[in-house]
Amino acid sequence: MVEDKQLLLAYYGDDFTGSTDALEVLTSAGASVMLFIEPPTVKQLANYPQLDAYGVAGMTRSMNPADMEKVLLPAFTALKQSGARHVHYKVCSTFDSSPKVGSIGKAIDVGTAVFKNGLVPLLVAAPSLGRYCVFGNLFAKMGIGSNGSIYRLDRHPSMSKHPVTPMDESDLRLHLSKQTTKKIALLDVLDIEKSQHELSLLLVDLATIKNEIVLIDALHQHHLFAIGKMLDRQVKPFLPLFSVGSSGVEMALSKYWSKKQLLQPVEQ
Repeated sequence: MVEDKQLLLAYYGDDFTGSTDALEVLTSAGASVMLFIEPPTVKQLANYPQLDAYGVAGMTRSMNPADMEKVLLPAFTALKQSGARHVHYKVCSTFDSSPKVGSIGKAIDVGTAVFKNGLVPLLVAAPSLGRYCVFGNLFAKMGIGSNGSIYRLDRHPSMSKHPVTPMDESDLRLHLSKQTTKKIALLDVLDIEKSQHELSLLLVDLATIKNEIVLIDALHQHHLFAIGKMLDRQVKPFLPLFSVGSSGVEMALSKYWSKKQLLQPVEQ
């Protein structure tokens, strides 16, 4: 474990582009961050005591499940040993994946075996990128940073026709259920409007009835702050919280950390 200060976050990106996306979010929030191409050892991290977070740019988005497990098992173990409060498996905000290529379900299965958190948070929405999750269904704007139209993912002109992993289902619970046998619950867009106390009770209830993954809706930017606060409160002593999702995870956590003054956002 890094002794100078506890790392807030360590993430593993399933491709290089997505890894730089998460890096940008954290850097803009004022975090000191580094991106590696292989999981660093504790000894290597000790050379960078100033870090608030770090990422690893992987290639699992293009791998089959067997190869993913060979890569992710030692990678997640290394990320756990870093002592970070949060460990995030970063995926694309369009969630394109399949049982045979880039299986997000396989990544969750491996992560659950390593971290043993119980309920794995899954946050895919990133409103600032035009990605919205409402009642479990993912919607995406055509183009990022544009005024393009917003489509349900299974009707998206691009993602529904992806050459490798076409998205023919917008309900992420149904899509993910083809990749893992774990039971998937939902905190919907109405739940996210509730108080933190009510959200905590909901999470306890979901875990009690043996859910193993909780998909979290988000439609507006203010939802991310509430989600970040909720996620950070789920961290247990000496056990990082393992989560899966887009850079919406970094957006949510950094909003909360900025409010707590753990980070100082960069002026635009």
